[in-house]
This record gives sequence, structure tokens and C-alpha cells, in this order.
Amino acid sequence: MSAFTTIFKNDLKLFLKDWKAVILLMVMPVLFISLFAYTLKDYIKENSFIEPFDIAIVDKEDTTQSRMVIRQLEEVGIFKNILILQEDRAVSMLEDNHISAFITIPQDFTTSVSHGENRPIKVVGNANMPLHSFIVRNLVQSACNLVSAGQSAINAIYYYNKQAGVSGLELEQEYTESATRVVMEAMVRGKVFRNVQTPSGLNLTPFEYFTSSLLVIFLMFAGMPGVKMLVTERELGLFDRLRASAAKVWQIMASKFLVTLLLSSVQFITTFIITVSLFKNYWGSGYKNVIFMFSSVLFAVSCWSLLVSSISRTPKSADMIGNLGILLMAVIGGNIYPLTSMPGFVQFLSKLTINRWAMEGFMVIFSGNKALEVGGYALPILALGFCMLAIASTLYYWQLRGSGE
Repeated sequence: MSAFTTIFKNDLKLFLKDWKAVILLMVMPVLFISLFAYTLKDYIKENSFIEPFDIAIVDKEDTTQSRMVIRQLEEVGIFKNILILQEDRAVSMLEDNHISAFITIPQDFTTSVSHGENRPIKVVGNANMPLHSFIVRNLVQSACNLVSAGQSAINAIYYYNKQAGVSGLELEQEYTESATRVVMEAMVRGKVFRNVQTPSGLNLTPFEYFTSSLLVIFLMFAGMPGVKMLVTERELGLFDRLRASAAKVWQIMASKFLVTLLLSSVQFITTFIITVSLFKNYWGSGYKNVIFMFSSVLFAVSCWSLLVSSISRTPKSADMIGNLGILLMAVIGGNIYPLTSMPGFVQFLSKLTINRWAMEGFMVIFSGNKALEVGGYALPILALGFCMLAIASTLYYWQLRGSGE
């Protein structure tokens, strides 16, 4: 073990020699967490998604039912004013950017719904206000989908009653009643948006959310210096020269592994202390949860570093593969953009990244919910780490065997 101790001391000395880079690695997580939290906190606060805006309604039907539709739109809560206008006036105000969109209710709209005719509702959006136009279009599309679903229900009821042998008069009465119920449900939609209070949910501050999402990224970047050192030593032929010495190749790899663990630990402790004292992050979920989660992430990150070093042939390729891989996993894992807004196949692929499980595990810790455990997140991280370690070991074995021959 004296050879390993010598290698480890030398590697640690080389790491600490560039002390400016080490300090930068320590403070970068805190700087980025501060930047993201202060910049984006307004977007994740309750009721700060979008400012109310003006729209117009062109009501060509002008009946009690169409006025009920307009009343429901007024109660949605995202419109500042809903103006009832003629079509030419609505077009003029749209062109002058006084409204974000206008909706045209056609003549005999409610009657057509009850008969299954489905006369189209027209939505004209303002090209200068794309987000507002998108919201109005989707709101109307949602209502139309509800009408279509209701008409399918009416047809199903009618077909079932007919097959059951219901008489002509009773069949007509049942059809009328079902059509009336569906039309009224479509017209009186109730609240489109609602706030749901979950007593056992993950109630996080912006700083806690971004600490969860960004911490694992910087822990992975902390392993890159060890990767480059390992690749450089292999490129210079150090592995071949070790065959004639008392040191073994596994000792070099274990030394880099241990230095990466040590550097990442210092980085995590620094982030922990600053986020508690400065941002008031809640780490009180239980020290066992924190240690288990942190140890799992650290192990997996170190295994990722070994995997990158086993694939890379030169320090430049290690930089490219490592940095691009970290950014790719950050995107797929939901560290940069919410997973719920991504396609289904991306959400599936996220299960194969350290980032997703680490982020969700840290969010559980910050939530302070005693009923939640981090085991369901730490175990997948450990499994991914062992898989990467097995692949890296196999690649190194074949590379050393090939160089030995």
C-alpha cells in the first residue's frame, strides 16, 4: 500500500497546485444557484406565470347560452378585460395591438352543438403577442375537445338505449336530456385553472429547487480534472512503465477515484454551509438521508469520471466527451428544463441519468417531509454507478491487455 499512498499524495499535490481552479470549483455552484434563483424566482412563484391581458369576443349568436360562455371566460382569471365587439372593430384593435386575440362565436352555435353539427369557433391571435395568443387558442381548443367528447357520449347513450329496446318517444326524450346536460356542461365549464394545496408535497424555495438541480452538475464537473490526469498519464505511456514497478494500474485509477471523491466532498460541504447560512436552505430531513443521498451521488459521479477516461484517447477528447456528456445528461435529466414539459421518450431516457434521480432525491431532502425516503432515488443512482464502473473496468482491461500484447 506504500506505492498507493505515494501515488495518492502526488495526485493530491498536483490537484492542489492549481489552487485557483480548486477555489473556482468550490464557489461556482453557489454563484450559479444565486444567479438562477434571483433571475427566475418570479417565474416559479404562485400567480406570477403571466400578467392579465385583453381579448375581444365577436358574438354573432347573441343568446343567453353564448353570454354564458363569455361569462365563463371572465371567470378564468387570466384576462384583464373581455370586450364585446363587432368583427371589423376587433380586427382593427388587434392590428393596433390593443388586444391579444379575439374569439368569434358563430350564429346558432349552441343549437349546432346539440345537433352534433359542430360549427367552428374562430380564434385570431396577435402575432406580436404569441404567448397570449397561444393561451387563448389552447383554452378554446380545450372547450371544443370537451364538446366533442360530450357528443360522443350522447351518441353512445342513444345507441345503448336503442339497442336496449327503448321506445321511440322515450328514446327521443333520453336523447334530448343527455344533449342538454352535455351542452350545459360545455357552456358552464367551471374553473379552468385551480390551485391545489398538497400538505405532503415538495414545498421548495427557489434556492432549494436550483440547489437540487445544479448541485449534481457541478459535482460531475469536479470529476473532470481527475479524468484529464488519468487520460494524460495513459497517453504518455505511464501505464506501460508501471509494469516494471511495484505500483499497479488499479492503484492509479483508485487514486484518481479517491481524489475526485475528496474534491467533490469539499465542494458539497462548501455548498451545504453557504446554502444553509446564506439561502436558508432546509437540510433537516435527517442526516441519514443526506449522507445516503450524497454518498450515492458521489460514488456515481466518480464512476462516470472513470467511464469517460476509459473512452477518451486524448485529454482533448476527454474534455469534449465529459463536458458534452454532462450537459446532455443535465438536459435529459431535467436539471435545466422541467421533465414534465418534455416528450415521453425524453422522460423515459431521464431514468438512465444520474441527474434525474439526484435532483429528485435532493428535492425530497429539502421538502422536509418525514414521510418520504431517499432510498427510491439513491438506489437507482448506485445501480447506474455500478453499471458505469463495470463498463469502465472492462474497457480498461481490454486496453491494458492489448498494450501488453
